[in-house]
Amino acid sequence: MSDPRTAPAGWYPEPSGAEGQRWWDGTQWTEYSTPLAPPPPAPQPVQQQPAYGQYAPQPPQQPLPYGQPTVSTVDAATPTSTVWIWLIVALPALGFVPFLLIDWRRILELSVDAAYSSSPAAQLAVYSDPWYVVSSLSGWAIAALIVLFAYFDRRELVKRGFERPFHWAWAFFALFTSLVYVIGRSVVVKRRSGRGMAPMWVAIAVTVVIMVGAIAWFAIFMMMAFETAYEQGSLY
Repeated sequence: MSDPRTAPAGWYPEPSGAEGQRWWDGTQWTEYSTPLAPPPPAPQPVQQQPAYGQYAPQPPQQPLPYGQPTVSTVDAATPTSTVWIWLIVALPALGFVPFLLIDWRRILELSVDAAYSSSPAAQLAVYSDPWYVVSSLSGWAIAALIVLFAYFDRRELVKRGFERPFHWAWAFFALFTSLVYVIGRSVVVKRRSGRGMAPMWVAIAVTVVIMVGAIAWFAIFMMMAFETAYEQGSLY
């Protein structure tokens, strides 16, 4: 206002210079004040929809924090063991049974006879023990069964909701040991459910027992070999 005494009543800027307005009643300033109205918001740009067949850019995905699982987990009550995994654990021990039933003393005697004889029949007689034949064939049969049971085991885990369980093709190492599949499978199941390590520990225990038995058998076999070689050698 150029001259407050002649200004009509109305809202005017604060006489103190602060932001806002104050009411002038025509003769004096009153206690009524109000802030200035905020400016209207700026209009938001309208996002254009891509035409048919045109690529729509997607926002970049944020990487997951380190250590956060990238696969889903299963319910805590979901069973982790199957009949197939326990058969895989037990098969190596069953395959060791025919090996122990072989008449090794007779085979050693036939081996000594074959060493002193040029007869093909004497040399082939070493392999005539039926348990020797069963033990030789059972090794391949057990390896094939472990691969088959690993396939069934993985399929059952997928049905129960386990995402990307350990692949059954690792069971082809059963030609040497079944521990490769059992350990890998147990570790993956543990990550998905928090449980499921029992088959691994049992398989390791079975392997240790087989190794101890094999060492004991080897000691006995060497004693029989020396005795048989001495007895058969004295005859010749």
